Amino acid sequence: MAWEQRKLGELVDVCSGRDYKHLSEGDIPVYGTGGYMLSVSEALSYDKDAIGIGRKGTIDKPYILNAPFWTVDTLFYAIPKEKVDLNFAFDIFQNINWKKKDESTGVPSLSRTAINEIHILVPQYDEQQVLGQLFYGIDRLIALHQRKLDKMKELKKAFLNLIFSQKLRFRGFTESWELRKLKDITYPAGEKNRENLPLDSYSITNEHGFIPQDERFENGGTMRETDKKMYYIVSPHSFAYNPARINIGSIGYQNTDKNVIVSSLYEVFKTSDDVDDRLLWYWFKSSYFQKLIEQFQEGGVRLYFYYDKLCMGTLSLPSFEEQHKIGKYLDTYDNLITLRQEKINQLTKLKTTFLKNMFL
Repeated sequence: MAWEQRKLGELVDVCSGRDYKHLSEGDIPVYGTGGYMLSVSEALSYDKDAIGIGRKGTIDKPYILNAPFWTVDTLFYAIPKEKVDLNFAFDIFQNINWKKKDESTGVPSLSRTAINEIHILVPQYDEQQVLGQLFYGIDRLIALHQRKLDKMKELKKAFLNLIFSQKLRFRGFTESWELRKLKDITYPAGEKNRENLPLDSYSITNEHGFIPQDERFENGGTMRETDKKMYYIVSPHSFAYNPARINIGSIGYQNTDKNVIVSSLYEVFKTSDDVDDRLLWYWFKSSYFQKLIEQFQEGGVRLYFYYDKLCMGTLSLPSFEEQHKIGKYLDTYDNLITLRQEKINQLTKLKTTFLKNMFL
């Protein structure tokens, strides 16, 4: 049968959350726009599942609320009416561009009226159930892969701590690690682009390290049309980082086969021949490097960690052969993490495509 055009308010009852501070501690979960917060003694809904959607703040991240539950006053909860499938209703909520429904000039906000007046196409209940189960299955698969990815990342952190504390070593390596000064195993490597060469402009992100500015910014970023003489040329096998963001992991390794340029705000350096760059890369991602940053960073409102501060640090290194083996092992593990993330991205893209096509 043909799908019927309806208003969202005809499919769900949009209810308001309330303050929970007068309640006692208990086993009923309290939810806000960011998810679970704590547990209390009473529920707003004891037996009816719903969809949580932000009233203020984060308004574009709906999620399913399993009864019993309580929601705070910044989170609406929408209970499906009779002959409306919960999972199908959730699919509808995920397919709406909620930011376009924002009624504020400051903190993003939604009203009950704005939600209720949204027009959508809806099939019969039996078809809702089939479609709802399809997307529920995809969501469960994404959640399963996400849990595995999170565990892999936690395991990697544990590996890094064990390896750099020398509690975990490869068989056959027994020599003591040597304490080295970073000023003795690194050297500045950024050259000014004085001839204004038309090299590709790159930025550095926490997640992906070096990334072309065309991928990060729709217009190519501020460096597309600007004079590039003051920017640094970064040759292959160089490290670079933002001294104002290194504390949150903004460091990259230039592993392309060409020169690129980065902002002159970045610190650029290379390593001596007796250091395996891959091992050092993982040390930069460990808690040991984070402690070094916390020890030597300087500034007021914004903290900075310049190259001269990096040079004040030390680290213990094994023989070059052991360095290489550790770096190769961690690269292999990182590749497994990347494959898991790609699987999640593929499933998410598949789900998004299905949703868009379903509500055409």
